[in-house]
Amino acid sequence: MNVLLYSILLVVFASVLHLAIWKIRIPKRQTNALFGIFVFTLSLGTFILFRFSGSISWNILPAGNLFEIAQFVLFFTSIAVGYILSYPAVEVDSPTLIIIKAVSDAGRNGIEKDRLKELVNNDLLIIPRVKDMLSDKMVYLIDGKYKLTGKGLIMARVFSIYRDFMRLGKGG
Repeated sequence: MNVLLYSILLVVFASVLHLAIWKIRIPKRQTNALFGIFVFTLSLGTFILFRFSGSISWNILPAGNLFEIAQFVLFFTSIAVGYILSYPAVEVDSPTLIIIKAVSDAGRNGIEKDRLKELVNNDLLIIPRVKDMLSDKMVYLIDGKYKLTGKGLIMARVFSIYRDFMRLGKGG
């Protein structure tokens, strides 16, 4: 039980650190910054386990044996990976959320089809994602063409293999 509580406490710490850093200044490479926050928190948590386990009387820390440390690292890492992978979903507005918000804001009268088409355009949906890919160094622009970097190529292959495995079409 201590492993679970300690892991959750450190995930909360990492989340608060994330919010504090973003409140001061949003990093250009947000995913890398999140990764750094969770690696720092995991390192700090592991150090605290090795250094203080058994010496703090509150009984919050796990025993500090190798098995409990492995449990802590595995659980914390699983939560961190989920957190980091789900962050892009809230980082940029999704088309579905934009449509739902526009229809909701229109109220009982609804929203005109042409007005909705004005709201859901490439400037709002595509361009911010291209900028994110440029800042994350997944693509680069040369001679007016976007090309994949090594990192972008790996990501494209992973998603292509996954979509092929799941028998998903080319659409969104």
